[in-house]
Amino acid sequence: MPRPNLEGLDGILSRMLAPHRHKPAFQLALCANAWRALLGEAAQQKTRKLAFADGRLTAYLTSDSLRHELRAQQTRLLQGLQEELKDQLEIKELILK
Repeated sequence: MPRPNLEGLDGILSRMLAPHRHKPAFQLALCANAWRALLGEAAQQKTRKLAFADGRLTAYLTSDSLRHELRAQQTRLLQGLQEELKDQLEIKELILK
């Protein structure tokens, strides 16, 4: 008896999410999840707003000391975000305000 053609859960989810990948709200949610995963909950609480447009992620921060620390590590932070997002989204520039 032949086995049925079964598809993995990751394939099903990627097919379901494919039409939404180019919507701004979906892209912003991906960025917010990567930001939280990379920097942690403390930095998330000090982030007032994230905005993503045209490959630029802008982070509005409430803490001047956090902004200063992140600017010192800006290239490493951008690489970390790109690695976290992998094939889902490309961030070309990170702006800290």
